[in-house]
Amino acid sequence: MKKIVAGAMALLVVGCASDDKGGEQYRYYPPVAKATNKTQEMAIPGDLVWARAEKWFRDQGLNIDNSQRGAGLMTASVESSADGLAWLDCGTMGSRVVLGNPNLQINLIITQSGNHSVATANVKGYTELFFVESSGERIPAPSIKPVCVSRGSLEQSLFATLGN
Repeated sequence: MKKIVAGAMALLVVGCASDDKGGEQYRYYPPVAKATNKTQEMAIPGDLVWARAEKWFRDQGLNIDNSQRGAGLMTASVESSADGLAWLDCGTMGSRVVLGNPNLQINLIITQSGNHSVATANVKGYTELFFVESSGERIPAPSIKPVCVSRGSLEQSLFATLGN
């Protein structure tokens, strides 16, 4: 029993002595994508779905970049906006790593099948990563390309409005 206790104490001392001098502070871990509902079928006309989508984008403060009603495609994007991070998961970082300039893109496809409409939303984004010095200065980390995945909350909000 004394050997087990002595071995455990030795491992504890070695573990404390091998501190990586704050390396965890500079770590970036990409997000794990989770399944989100990207499609909704509704028993309402496509024109109504389209009008509700336009209103939803306006209410969210998102400018529609491309609107091709005949093709059923509507896109919007937000550049350099921290608001995009409410809808995107861009991973986790150590205490000396921050995200900057997040961009968000939303592609909405609306199709009509008989008296049903189908809306499909694709949400993606990207951002930049910075290391933070003790002075507060941000140092770009261009070799690290953070991946951002949807949290699913944007799609939920959009579909709640479209199917209302």
